[in-house]
Amino acid sequence: MNSLTGKRILLTRAADQCEAIAELIAQRGAKTLCFPCLAVQCLSENIRHGLSALPENTAILLSSVNGVSCAAKALGDDFVPLFSRHQVIAVGSQTAAALTERGISVAWIASEASQEGLIQGFAEHGLPASVYFLRAEEGRDVLQQALQNQGAEVHLIHAYRTICPQGDAADTAQALERGEIDAVLLGSSRTARHYVQRIGNAQLANRPAVVVISAQVAAAAEGAGLSVQAVAKEASFAAMLDALAEYFEETRSVTEENRP
Repeated sequence: MNSLTGKRILLTRAADQCEAIAELIAQRGAKTLCFPCLAVQCLSENIRHGLSALPENTAILLSSVNGVSCAAKALGDDFVPLFSRHQVIAVGSQTAAALTERGISVAWIASEASQEGLIQGFAEHGLPASVYFLRAEEGRDVLQQALQNQGAEVHLIHAYRTICPQGDAADTAQALERGEIDAVLLGSSRTARHYVQRIGNAQLANRPAVVVISAQVAAAAEGAGLSVQAVAKEASFAAMLDALAEYFEETRSVTEENRP
């Protein structure tokens, strides 16, 4: 039997992104409780202004599905024609899929879904004269510094900001209190912090198994007072579910070994 069968998993993605991952969870035999811990505000004027006059030999870099969605919304009918004229690079498979669904061909995808993975990707695929990097308002500057040190002109465009939703969390807190949630999936550092913020009690938020998408998110979760049980081996929700299944299987095996 699948070790996720019958498990109840709390999904903390933005509300409009919950359905696709819920389908993936259902395929594993588990049930999803959607509890958005991230809301996205597109910064459309930043996008339109930042992409208004792109020179030749330019790469457009997108680091998330949110960046793709906000760019498409901000540019409207100009989105596909503009992006089709330039090299487009995605940080991971989900971002690449969001671009492909909108008719944009992706030049290459970072082998590791991180800024470090992108640095390695540019080393392998070559560095354009300029890079227009669409990302969240908050974030690290490792990639920007590395490319600038190599002589590239980097234009950072804050395409969106993420905020903590303000809805009532009482039902989810009560479900945690009653032990009705087996695991919580945390896909970003900010989501981890917002999850604890929304629940309002780190001890209660710690009741289910905590699964994170990367070591960086694990550090943020632990900094917010959470104890992480599983870390995905690669940056995807499928890998998070694999890590969770492995955790539950190991827990079951230990329980059986200790049974008198």
